[in-house]
Amino acid sequence: MRFLIFAMAVAAWGQSGIGALEDSGRRGASYLTGAEFIVPQLIVGGEWTSTVRLVNNGPVAISAHNAYFLDSEGRAMSATFQTTTGQGVVTATGFVFFIAPGEMVDVTFFGGAQAQVGHIRLDGAACPVAVACSLYGEVTLRNRNVTRPDFESVFAFEAPARDQFLLWDHRGGVSTVLYLVNANNGADVVTLDFWDARNRLVRSVDVDLPGAGTRIVTLPAVAPETVGLQGTLVIRAANFSGEGAAVVATGLRINPSNSFTPVRAFVTKNQGR
Repeated sequence: MRFLIFAMAVAAWGQSGIGALEDSGRRGASYLTGAEFIVPQLIVGGEWTSTVRLVNNGPVAISAHNAYFLDSEGRAMSATFQTTTGQGVVTATGFVFFIAPGEMVDVTFFGGAQAQVGHIRLDGAACPVAVACSLYGEVTLRNRNVTRPDFESVFAFEAPARDQFLLWDHRGGVSTVLYLVNANNGADVVTLDFWDARNRLVRSVDVDLPGAGTRIVTLPAVAPETVGLQGTLVIRAANFSGEGAAVVATGLRINPSNSFTPVRAFVTKNQGR
């Protein structure tokens, strides 16, 4: 009987669907590439606060390296923050981090009445792949409004790539807000291809990215045809600037109550589109 079921599944190959799978006891895990040096979202001020955490899971210390704050246009951004290293409250356009083996540091940001939006670049030489250190980091975004409980999401640090994918679901009043970061210093054009769940192209939209800058894109606003559908967003850096992997993409899934959860982009092994 099991062979018959398997044969039927092979005969139907090419059609999409889901079937039961016996538990083999094997589990997968995510692996760091050694290039996750972009803090994809930094929002400070107004209703927003951000906290950045860095941890060294390796046996070798991470020596002093720089982290820079950049605004949406790629300019140096001044921010007020406090670290766990005892420096007190500081206002600057970045910080220096160094982490002993197995230890963690965090940076808590404080904002004023107006929100600042940008991202953070860590020095990519801080923990190269060939070294025994192991740098991992996350940023926590918290939105606080006195009329309701706090909303909070956690984003891992990201590595830039030229072509990325993100799953969107705009059914039931849900929407997606996309954050794009240009990891290069030259301007770029990012093309967003919206594909539905049956691999049909719904719409293509171009987004201009300034050098080292960011853009926030509300997907149903730029592609209203996606409302009521779900699918895959293909994110393609057009110019690529000749500097290497170009763009970091991440997002927020916004529920009708305005609460939100993080949405991560991914890179596929075999890119079929």
